[in-house]
Amino acid sequence: MKIVAWIVGTVGFLLTSIYILIFTPFGNGLIAPTIQEKIQAQTKLDSKLDIYRLSLSDFEIFITLNQNNTISIKGDYSLFSQSMNVVYKVNLEELKTLKELLQAELDMPLHLNGTVIGDAALLVVDGESDIASSKTTFRAELINFAPSKVTADIKGLVIQEVLAVLKQPHYTDGLFDLNINITNADVNNLDGMINSKIYKGKLDSKYLTKTYGFKSMMPRTTFNATTSSKLSKDVVDTKIDFNSNLVNLDIKSAKFNISQKSLDTDYKVKIHNLDRLFFVSGRHLKGKITANGRMKKDKDLDFSIFSNIADGKLIAKLHNDDFTATLKGMQTLKVLDMLLYPKIFKSLINADVKYNLAEAKGVFDGKLSQGKFTRNQVLDLAKQYAGTNMYKETFKGDVSAKINKEKIIALLDLKSNRSAITTKNTKLDTKKNTIDSEIKINANGNPIGVKLSGDVNKPKVDIDAQELIKKEATKAIRKEVNKFFKGLF
Repeated sequence: MKIVAWIVGTVGFLLTSIYILIFTPFGNGLIAPTIQEKIQAQTKLDSKLDIYRLSLSDFEIFITLNQNNTISIKGDYSLFSQSMNVVYKVNLEELKTLKELLQAELDMPLHLNGTVIGDAALLVVDGESDIASSKTTFRAELINFAPSKVTADIKGLVIQEVLAVLKQPHYTDGLFDLNINITNADVNNLDGMINSKIYKGKLDSKYLTKTYGFKSMMPRTTFNATTSSKLSKDVVDTKIDFNSNLVNLDIKSAKFNISQKSLDTDYKVKIHNLDRLFFVSGRHLKGKITANGRMKKDKDLDFSIFSNIADGKLIAKLHNDDFTATLKGMQTLKVLDMLLYPKIFKSLINADVKYNLAEAKGVFDGKLSQGKFTRNQVLDLAKQYAGTNMYKETFKGDVSAKINKEKIIALLDLKSNRSAITTKNTKLDTKKNTIDSEIKINANGNPIGVKLSGDVNKPKVDIDAQELIKKEATKAIRKEVNKFFKGLF
């Protein structure tokens, strides 16, 4: 019995000591300095624990991190029912003075306040904030301390301030609105909606040009965007409407499977002015273009493209690094106009393209039909000396190319009923933008040679028509001799 009494007495003494140490003003006074030291070590600031009061039913804590930056929390609680009624306030007037704590220098204020009310069966966290100069409210419902429902409303959040908080470069300005209404926050059984809007967006062209090494300065770019996401179990289905002065992007349904980490989305993209993309393409282009298709990404990447271009169609597919495309009924004059090349040949073109992105190698095989030449110096020469008007002739034939990175070797074989134009080893360098080509023209049995070299846009043109001119000169001499002999008799 003495041992039992001794054990009971010891336990009673320990419980009483713990109670006095933890839940009485006397004990609070003993513990407070130790807690303050821990806070100072964590914040690396001369922080002060101004108020520390903890009893069996309520508590209050007030921390001054440094001047003008404080955190306070107080309320009632029950250890037995695991219930609480708590009010919290975070007032950080000078975030820039918390550089050591935040590991970033943020020149902005942050205010956060709200309540935590309920018990283990249902705990409700409410709050409001002015983070990044926004007007933000939020509410979270927890069951057994696990999130069940979440709602939030953010208006006018300044994007550049968020980038600073996240330690990201300042690549854009703009305002951001967000509305979240998640009725089931279980990650495997999600249900709810998330809507967002970006407006007054403006990209930092100087930063992006330098960072991504664009060949020329990215033009001033403004944009806005809206998204609407439906959460259903482990799938997030998003609709996107993005508009800028460079490109518009519309997505009706982008389905992301969280558990499988897969994406399946449609898209429609419209480029208003191709020449404004010179900073990316490295070449001047003319006109506009609209394309649509689908993209799927799980173990493999599959991407499809469909577009009406140059009065024809482009149908293309990308499977990982393998790109294939089919050109149907395109008008060469419009293609040449888009590429800002001389418009010397009008025809229809059908072609197939195979290209590997990783190796930067591929082939192009095309058929030309209903071909007609526009006015040019070479065919004028054929008309003058050979008496052959090739402008009236209709051509058809083959055009092909082998692509090895920036090096292209092309072949052209055009024929009409009376004439032919061929080149077998035309060399193009897309990096240097140069051409080296020898073209053979047979104008109804009269040969003309053409050599192109130098800049693709302004090549040096050399014409070899000596045999044609010699033949015509011989005919003229014979004609005059015949006249002479006829005059003698």
